[in-house]
Amino acid sequence: MAIVTYILLSTLLAGLRGQFHPEVMGLTATTAFGVLAVEIGLIKLVTYLLSISNDSQLLDLVAYSGYKFVGVIVTLVGAEILNGGQGTGGWAGWTVFGYTFMANAFFLLRSLKYVLLPDPSASSTSHPAGMHHTSARSQRTRRTQFLFLYSYVVQLMLMLLLSRQDGSVRQVRTAKAAVGKVAG
Repeated sequence: MAIVTYILLSTLLAGLRGQFHPEVMGLTATTAFGVLAVEIGLIKLVTYLLSISNDSQLLDLVAYSGYKFVGVIVTLVGAEILNGGQGTGGWAGWTVFGYTFMANAFFLLRSLKYVLLPDPSASSTSHPAGMHHTSARSQRTRRTQFLFLYSYVVQLMLMLLLSRQDGSVRQVRTAKAAVGKVAG
């Protein structure tokens, strides 16, 4: 739901600025679904490499990946209202973006902890105590590092990419100008 709202809102804002082209909607949708696919692929790769398995994990990850769109929607609407129709630039846009990014990152950090860091007391006792403990500790450290990188660094890059909708309008203009030069 949030991804569709993001696509429609980005297109609406481009139209309100007088920069609407039908290609903007397609490019925005492609970018949004591409970000979602790359993010889920990255998470699945890392969970495989870190030996994290969970039956409902794919659906959980799809749901958690969608939360960034809520923050981007709030950023776009808030920046549009506070900046008087000038987009996400300026202090107001960056303030709204900073708040929504930090809220999303904190939420992901707290929520994905239960998916990526299983309870150590539930582990089996088939290994000798010392060997299992150090192995589990190093694996938990790697999982914690990934969780931090994913929640803060990766989400920052993806939310920045999604909240800068002016880039899609520029790409459409550049493509139309190139087609015009070739045709003319």
